[in-house]
Amino acid sequence: MKPKRHMNKIFAISSAGKTEKSFLDLRFGKCETVVIFNRGSQEVILKENPFKHSEQSGIQLVNFLIQEGVNTIITGEVGPSVSQLLEKKKLQLVLLPEEKIKIEEILERLKSS
Repeated sequence: MKPKRHMNKIFAISSAGKTEKSFLDLRFGKCETVVIFNRGSQEVILKENPFKHSEQSGIQLVNFLIQEGVNTIITGEVGPSVSQLLEKKKLQLVLLPEEKIKIEEILERLKSS
């Protein structure tokens, strides 16, 4: 097996609303929508968080995002169990404490970095 050299960076951003004009949701597991951004293809997909009303929503959301190929999560905060799971699964976590940052601003930063 060849090592994956050009692994696509796929980001998941917790969003408080349903568009790119929405703000970052500081609550990862309970966020309204997850914005998935594939840096390789520049594709942006908005998915409703199917676990926002469930128990262990953060854990379920992480497992869901892993299936989507996500390797970096951008949010405001995560609980200790989510933090441990991300470490175990080798996912990168980026915490943005900025309360009023729009998803489109985060996407711009990702596209230009």
